[in-house]
Parts: sequence; structure tokens; C-alpha cells
Amino acid sequence: MLDRAGVEHALGDEWKSGPCLLVFLRHFGCVGCSEHVTALSPRLLELAALDVRAVFIGNGAPSMIDGFVERQALADKKVTLLTDPSLTAYRAAGFARSKWSTLGPRALVDSARALLAGHPHLSVQGDAFQQGGTLLVDRDGVVCFFHQATSLGDHPSPSDVVDSAMRVRARESQYIV
Repeated sequence: MLDRAGVEHALGDEWKSGPCLLVFLRHFGCVGCSEHVTALSPRLLELAALDVRAVFIGNGAPSMIDGFVERQALADKKVTLLTDPSLTAYRAAGFARSKWSTLGPRALVDSARALLAGHPHLSVQGDAFQQGGTLLVDRDGVVCFFHQATSLGDHPSPSDVVDSAMRVRARESQYIV
């Protein structure tokens, strides 16, 4: 994984200190990703209050991160942005890379919905056919929530994500002595 300066990071380091929400974006210019981040952004404060790190991962060049942060108004949010141009983490998570999921009928409907809602569709800023997903990983590296996107507009409910984070924190608090 690379940060905006091109510095390498091990993804596993992100959850060593506690639960981590990993949001794998299709690419930094994706209309569906804009919709997903916009829906999740208001819940980032709740995740931070639960001490759950939020990490958004794209797959474009590191130089594309700043534009995404600006467009999505993430500068003041507690979120880390990384990129995986090699798609190694996407493959490890089992996320699909599919032309059909990007250009098929469902994707076209999802794109139209997002565009009509005012989300921008920019030039491709990463792998156009890579699909994303969302994982919540606890401090032991156990995946406690998993959503694999089947098209560019397939996102988990932000409420489901926060509910999962609350369950992880409740489970962890049972073991604190």
C-alpha cells in the first residue's frame, strides 16, 4: 500500500492497535465510490468514537489521493487514504475484477442513480474494472464484516458497518480485565 507521498505501508499495520474499517474503492474517479464515501462520511465520527480506524483504499497513482480527498471533503475527517496500484490487497480480499460489473445493466443503473444524485464521474483514476468492497478487521486480524461489491454501485449500508463496529467493540470490552 502507498500513501499520497508514495511511502509504502503494510496493510496489516492498520489494525494492530484496534479495529479497522477498510473501504476498498473501485478507483479515485468512480461515481459509485463518490456515492459510497458520501453515504459513509457522516458515520465516520461514530466510528472514531468507537476507536475504529477508517482506511479508504484506491488503486490509482498516489498523486490521485489529494484530489479525491478534496472532492469528498475528507480533509477534516479521521480517515487514512492509501492506494494499491498493484491490486495485491484487492486480490487477497477476493474482490472481483470484471468488465460486466463495471459496464453491465446493473452498473449502468447504479451509475445513472449516482449521477442523478449529483455525484461526479471523473476520468478513470485507477483500474476501471476492479470492484471494491468493505471489511471490518479486529485487532487480531479477524474479518468481522465483509461486503464484496458486485457492481460499481453496490455498497453496504453505513448502519450495518457501524453496527458491526459496535459489536466488535462490545465483544472486546468483555475481555478487558
